[in-house]
Amino acid sequence: MFFRKIYILLCILLATAVGTSLLRSQGPVLIFNEYTSSDTVDMGMCIVGDSLETVFNIANYSGRVLKIGGNDYTFLIGRAIDDPNNLDFFEFFGPRDLPRTIDTNANSLLTIKYIPFTPSIQFPPGKKVVKLWLGLFDPKKNDPPASLNDIVQGREFILIARKSTEELDVYETEINFDSVWVQPRDTIVRYLTIQNNTPKLLKVDSIIFLRSLNAEIRMDRKPTPITLSEYRSGDEKQVWRITYYPNNLGKDTAILRFQYHSPSNPDSVKFIQTVIRGVGVTQKISLQEVKNADLIDNFIDLGSVPIDTAKEVKIYIKNTGNLPFGVLKQEILNYFNNSPSTGFKFLDTLDTQRKILPTQIDSFTVVFTPTQRDTFLARIRLTSDIVQRRVVGYPDSAKEIVFNIRGVGLAPKLTAETEFVDFGNIIINQAEGCPAIRDTSIRISNAGNFVVQVQNTKIEPPYPQTPFKILEENFEIPAFSNKLLKIIFDSTAKDVGLYEATLILTSSFSKIRDTLKIKLRANGVLPDPVKLSFPENLRFKPGTVLSVPILVQKEKITRVKEYQDTIQYNPNLLRFRSVGIGGTASQRVSTTNIREEQPGVLSVFVSTKWNEFFLPSDTLLILNFDTYLGEAIESPISFLSPRFGDGICSRALTPIVQSSSVQIDSLCGLAYKLFDGQRGFFNLGMPNPNPVERILNFEFEVAFETPTKIVLFDSYGNIVESLFDEPFKPGIYRVEKDLSKLPTGVYFIQMTAGIFTKVQHFVKTE
Repeated sequence: MFFRKIYILLCILLATAVGTSLLRSQGPVLIFNEYTSSDTVDMGMCIVGDSLETVFNIANYSGRVLKIGGNDYTFLIGRAIDDPNNLDFFEFFGPRDLPRTIDTNANSLLTIKYIPFTPSIQFPPGKKVVKLWLGLFDPKKNDPPASLNDIVQGREFILIARKSTEELDVYETEINFDSVWVQPRDTIVRYLTIQNNTPKLLKVDSIIFLRSLNAEIRMDRKPTPITLSEYRSGDEKQVWRITYYPNNLGKDTAILRFQYHSPSNPDSVKFIQTVIRGVGVTQKISLQEVKNADLIDNFIDLGSVPIDTAKEVKIYIKNTGNLPFGVLKQEILNYFNNSPSTGFKFLDTLDTQRKILPTQIDSFTVVFTPTQRDTFLARIRLTSDIVQRRVVGYPDSAKEIVFNIRGVGLAPKLTAETEFVDFGNIIINQAEGCPAIRDTSIRISNAGNFVVQVQNTKIEPPYPQTPFKILEENFEIPAFSNKLLKIIFDSTAKDVGLYEATLILTSSFSKIRDTLKIKLRANGVLPDPVKLSFPENLRFKPGTVLSVPILVQKEKITRVKEYQDTIQYNPNLLRFRSVGIGGTASQRVSTTNIREEQPGVLSVFVSTKWNEFFLPSDTLLILNFDTYLGEAIESPISFLSPRFGDGICSRALTPIVQSSSVQIDSLCGLAYKLFDGQRGFFNLGMPNPNPVERILNFEFEVAFETPTKIVLFDSYGNIVESLFDEPFKPGIYRVEKDLSKLPTGVYFIQMTAGIFTKVQHFVKTE
């Protein structure tokens, strides 16, 4: 019978350990103690000849009749510890009326008694701890139950009782705080009860509290003497609060001693005591060393690794605490959430069957295999066995050890700033000085974090099947950098038409073969014709300035940036004076080179900046000529070799020229006064300096003796001074004039000689 109870008790323990449905939470059947809601029921202390008892209540709300008792599957008081020599359970007794039926919606009270046996080797005085199993079954199915599977509802309790032979006794001869985390979340508290077991008053004369060095065990202080009432009076007990809050590692010990005079022998001095123990512990794992990686900013840094290649790192950890470290679970998780890491995994792990003792070192290996171009952040999480240890007060952070780890997946990323390159219209002209060559550059970038090598760059169809070509087929671009790739259009055939091809660039990186395809296009066209002309019927009065505009088509002149020509005219009638560009297509030219190569032949070259073109205007530029009496009334002015260039082709437009003629206005008798071309001419030179402060110099020329008048007037047309009014012989005259008395302003000098009139201006300053 004894061994059968042991067997059933083991079955109950097994059912408890695996969480079987026999111990499921309270449902329609309630099983509880009348004095405490805990599963541990402390019945107190008594002396031999007395007894203790406690009451359990079973409330049946299951809707069916249940039963308790009949065999050990339904009611059992058994051993609480695995010690075959422990016979404490024999001193506990259940109800005598078992088995008992409990109707639905009814309850039943069960009284459990502790009756201490006379002290002996088998039944010594002291603390008794047993297990109580209460299980209800349906008698309609099995009566008594054949196994624990027949139990409808059950609950297990721990019963504690004490047998004392002392006049004054403690509930606990030893209080063991066991292992307490250093600086726990809360102060750990235990309570110690002392009890008077005599029928007389008992005085505790003194309390002695002895502690080991730096022990962090504390107790409540009470003034002495302390009087305890008679046994079973209700005031025979006193309770002390004992606390433990370790700040340091190591063992702490204290002795709490109560000294008293025996009521039966007042001359004697006795004492009882309790030994109090505790250990300040911590479980601390630190990084000892990492191989093939660096420790940077709290991270195990594996650096940069090309994608789909692997890098291993061996991680050494050391137990720097005073508790053995066991690992329950080993994971590598995403740094930002609890999903598994995609770039890291264990190559080998810690041995879960072996603990790392204090000061010991162990290791594991992690391999990094990046799958994409990115920075990989992860957490190596080691779940500690602290949750399975008898350690009190540990923080949540102690449940797991975390090491941060990171690595960078390397891969290039080939990109281009455009997917289409249009060279536009390219002028095809067979004439010399008009090559059908153009070039442009596109920016090829490496947006990745690893150098990219581009090899065997090609154009389809290849050159010369199409006129596109490149000079660099193989090149490399560092990470996060770019390169300008020159594309050349070179039509050796110089055929008119649309040209198209595809530029193909491929990364040589074996894992990610980025390929770019860029469309190329150009349109070979003939140069457009452009009208180039002088105005018709250009007339002048000899001695005046004749302005001759060069006329063009404004919608076409904007395509070119330079104009070159030779203009021919009669040198006896016209002599080049200056060029005017204000308001013309040439207003922004940067180069102007216009000069008479010889009398009657004018060389013209004007050009804009490299990034500018002629402005849209019907007038290309204005040529200013001094006019004279010549040997003829009318003479042609002609374009000899006009060219328009766009910076590449000097014949970008085909001029359609229309020359003109100049003629003297019909003046009476003028045909009989034609200049023979061998004499001088009339002229008024530019004043200098200009602006002038005091002394002004100027020249004038007289071709033949004739009355000549030179007048100085202001900007309002008022004559300031008549300088000359008399005949002058042919020649050049130089004049120096003191203007110190004139106020500041703009002034004009006008020369009149016969039909010749000319005006120059200057500015007077202080």
